[in-house]
Amino acid sequence: MDLELIEKIDDLIKTLDDSLEFKKILALKKKIYENEDLKRKLEEFNRVKDNIYDQKYVSLKREILTIPEVAEYKHLENEMYLLVMAINNKLKLLTGNDVRCLK
Repeated sequence: MDLELIEKIDDLIKTLDDSLEFKKILALKKKIYENEDLKRKLEEFNRVKDNIYDQKYVSLKREILTIPEVAEYKHLENEMYLLVMAINNKLKLLTGNDVRCLK
């Protein structure tokens, strides 16, 4: 059963890697890193992030999260996270172990 389970997990990883959502996340990440305006905003955000009640922090966070590429990236990231959590729960039921390696 262990070898079969490992093969199934490898197939699942390949399927996830080939999925449109994963490819979209990678493309969005590349776009985000290439955006010079966003890069400046993120640098400024990192300077003020320790004070979450600062108006500059709030306005920068709002600006960053309303950029379409960032909003879509965050949405897909959350979907992938929930999918991984569901997979972990199924694996835990199948193996009787707490599978933390997929987090």
